[in-house]
Amino acid sequence: MNPQFPLSIEFRFSLFTELRVTDASGRLLAFVKEKTFSIRDEVRVYTDESRQVQTHGMRAQGLMAGMLDWRARRVIVRADGTEVGSLQAQGMRTLWAAGYDLLGPGGQTRFTIRDDQPWMSLVEAGIGAVPFVGDLVAMGFDYLVNPTYTVLDPAGAPAYRVHKKRSFLSRRFTVEELRPTTPGDDELVLLGLVQLVLRERERG
Repeated sequence: MNPQFPLSIEFRFSLFTELRVTDASGRLLAFVKEKTFSIRDEVRVYTDESRQVQTHGMRAQGLMAGMLDWRARRVIVRADGTEVGSLQAQGMRTLWAAGYDLLGPGGQTRFTIRDDQPWMSLVEAGIGAVPFVGDLVAMGFDYLVNPTYTVLDPAGAPAYRVHKKRSFLSRRFTVEELRPTTPGDDELVLLGLVQLVLRERERG
């Protein structure tokens, strides 16, 4: 894959959940579409916006996994059926924070994802609890304060950082590489962070 960092993950302004992943040179790395009206999370990844060639699929395990099970493992597979890995929440999401494990194809933990500003969830919940006025204040808060996530390797060293960018009408994230990692990790990290963005897109 050999992407040039930083990467940009941007949701399209659309009735459907679609996003584009580009690298620092502007090259389109993936076009992602989330299946609508599904009882479990299902995502398809294509080479371009025409959606003629699918490269990967991502699906929560279990019949009702995406709807009812927060800790459902979201498995990433290539078009030929081989597994790349999976993203799994570390536990029930609380008002305070959410964490994730990024697993390799054998289920071993390759990276963990840490919320750098867990206090934001608590503030957002408090603002949103105020009728009418809370919605307006929340819009301003979401514009001014945006979450970041750090991806840690098995030794606990920061490897990547994900930033949500300031915007009213679109959701845009950047992925920064903090230090060189194993070349084979690019595919797992990129697709795992796409899943992270889909899960956390409403924050900030």
